[in-house]
Amino acid sequence: MGSVPTIVDVAKQAGVSVKTVSRVMNEYEHVSQKTRQKVDTAMRELGYVPNTAAREMRLGDSFSIGMLYGDPSSGYQSRLNHAVLKACTNRRRYLAVELFNEQDPGWVRQLQDFLDRTQVKNLILVPPMCDGVALHKLLRERGVKFALISPSRQVSSAPSIAMDDRLAALEMTQHLIDLGHKRIGHIAGHPDHVATLLRRQGFEEALSLAGLTPVDHSLIAEGDYNFRKAGEAAERMLRGPNPPTAIFAANDDMAAAVVMSANRLGMRVPEDLSVAGFDNTPISQTIWPSLTTIAQPFDQIAEMALTLLEQSGGPGQEIRSVVLPHELIIRESTTSPT
Repeated sequence: MGSVPTIVDVAKQAGVSVKTVSRVMNEYEHVSQKTRQKVDTAMRELGYVPNTAAREMRLGDSFSIGMLYGDPSSGYQSRLNHAVLKACTNRRRYLAVELFNEQDPGWVRQLQDFLDRTQVKNLILVPPMCDGVALHKLLRERGVKFALISPSRQVSSAPSIAMDDRLAALEMTQHLIDLGHKRIGHIAGHPDHVATLLRRQGFEEALSLAGLTPVDHSLIAEGDYNFRKAGEAAERMLRGPNPPTAIFAANDDMAAAVVMSANRLGMRVPEDLSVAGFDNTPISQTIWPSLTTIAQPFDQIAEMALTLLEQSGGPGQEIRSVVLPHELIIRESTTSPT
């Protein structure tokens, strides 16, 4: 029985260096088509089968993507994680995910360990890590490229992907106004997230454009993107002397909490109270009535993040910032006030 051909044998057969063979197998862009054909022919003639797993372990920057996120119960983060996993599968990459909290005193050691274990050289950072200045600095020192999803500001060394949260919230609020609602509550997200500010800005701008000013601040509450806190805030609003006829929550989890609170108070959704959410996460379709919401383009966000990581870092490459479209999805949880 003959010996199993190696990458060295392929290089000799093709008349190229071992490094060139490796570049062809790893689909580097700067290899001529003629050279690719010579290497491919040599591999077929020798019956060479690449050791994919070993190669991927050695070349983490080419085959692996890392992602850090902080709240596994978040519908937004779980949906985004699934979208990134699909995008990595489509591109034959591996996804390494780590639960991470930059507020933890040991975060530097945790991150160093994660990078050492996985050897990833490309990271996707979601809120709030996308705004972590110290985190960005450490990644640059380690030579790790990163793409930011929904950052509050542009970072000169990192590409970013976002949607227009302000405009999306304005459109959602306008939908409620068009239905005839004049007293509309808003349950905002965590104050440290830029999306929270932008969604509240869109909400208040829509009210202003409709002449529904000044804004009644008794109808605005912080829910911190937390189900329980949002439910308590909604109950306080609905028990008030002049309750809203509609509530727009800054994510679907909080909107679901509003529906639960309304039910607890004997109110019907949407007949007595219209409820709208944001993100189009699974809970928006699994509760009843299903939620009117804003659909984030999660699959497009994930694909674009990988594309920008692949394109960044090359000579003369421009750092790109991409804004992707959203969609207002109208379901059973909103109607005209009675």
